[in-house]
Amino acid sequence: MTPDPRPSDDMATILHVDMDAFFASVEIRDDPSLVGLPVVVGGAGPRGVVAAASYPARARGIHSAMPMATARRLAPDLVIVPPRGAHYRAVSREVMEVLHTVTPEVDQVSIDEAFLDVRGARRLLGEPAHIAELLRGRIRQQVGLPSSVGVGASRAVAKIASARAKPDGLLVVPVEDTARFLAPLPVGTISGVGPRAVTELGRLGVRTVGDLLAVPPSALRRAVGPQAEALRRLAAGEDRTGLETRRVRDRSLGTERTFDIDLTDPLEIRARLTAMADEVARSLRRHDMLTRTVSIKLRRHDSRTITRSVTLDQPTASSERLREHVIALWERSREEVPRVRLAGVRAENLRRRDEGAEPLELTGRTTGWSDLEAAWDRIGDRFGQGSVHRGSQIRPAGPARPIDAGGPADSTRFSDPRGDRAVPRAQDGGLS
Repeated sequence: MTPDPRPSDDMATILHVDMDAFFASVEIRDDPSLVGLPVVVGGAGPRGVVAAASYPARARGIHSAMPMATARRLAPDLVIVPPRGAHYRAVSREVMEVLHTVTPEVDQVSIDEAFLDVRGARRLLGEPAHIAELLRGRIRQQVGLPSSVGVGASRAVAKIASARAKPDGLLVVPVEDTARFLAPLPVGTISGVGPRAVTELGRLGVRTVGDLLAVPPSALRRAVGPQAEALRRLAAGEDRTGLETRRVRDRSLGTERTFDIDLTDPLEIRARLTAMADEVARSLRRHDMLTRTVSIKLRRHDSRTITRSVTLDQPTASSERLREHVIALWERSREEVPRVRLAGVRAENLRRRDEGAEPLELTGRTTGWSDLEAAWDRIGDRFGQGSVHRGSQIRPAGPARPIDAGGPADSTRFSDPRGDRAVPRAQDGGLS
């Protein structure tokens, strides 16, 4: 294919590369005798679960996260291979190296998938469809694995396209055909629209992506919250979310405090960490950011520092969701840190909210918190961030003075490999 000397600016240039049944495919590549067999990667014990299933296994109804005992009943001839995490990570690096041969604009989002923006590669390599085929061929030749690629005008469309191209396929959704391609798909096809959101939308008569366009904006917002406009733009084929904010994810946002007297009371430690989680979450919302990784930092009385982190299944800016994970991380560390001299909470792996990746429903105690947090933010904007506190942050004795994250000298900070930028709580600083 001859490269286009003057490529159009309005072209589907976002690629989503997704490895097919990655763990299982690696095992089959390494042991060709497994070709055509129902292969799963996972624990073989009584409590084992399926981590990955080959397509012959999937044809028997087996899927990831299924109890291994259930998988055995579905396929008595099941081949169970124990996982090799380090090996899969090494193979993943090989795949990502292949992707970087066509463009530096690569955003790896998991061990087996990545988004690419190939706008800058068109003059040299041709149309995005040709680049996608080129990549699939190189991955097959150099790494020995199958992959599926979706090409679209945005990340969301490219991801949907790659899922529909599986296994070992390519699907291109031209810009002008985006709305027509999406319209008949079930609304749950959109990443982040889970069962609860599907139910809420169903009450409005929304069954497909195209149905979203018939819903009044106010009704849609009541059903799904702040993601309503992003959904409408997606359904209309107007979403152009790409990789332009990719480097934001190398930054982090957090706060920490050194205490004059070591904390030993678990209730006070929980209250301090809760206040910090709330502060970081509010800062995320002020800057229209989401976090995928939450970490805590605890320094003992003997200056030993402990850090713990968790990567979330979906990015968030919810105060309650951050609090739940922060407290869970602290519970794991309690025995190691009986006396807390310093505590900190940090949000990492950041992305902008307009990438449309925030979940439209939350589980457990977080369900229904989005409206409360929106009201919390409005009150804080009008009367100051110290005007509303959780009940757990009110001191049990003495004056009713709330426990905060630190005091006037503290700040919430964005960290960047090129240097830290402080964003004081009293200001609404931005990323620049």
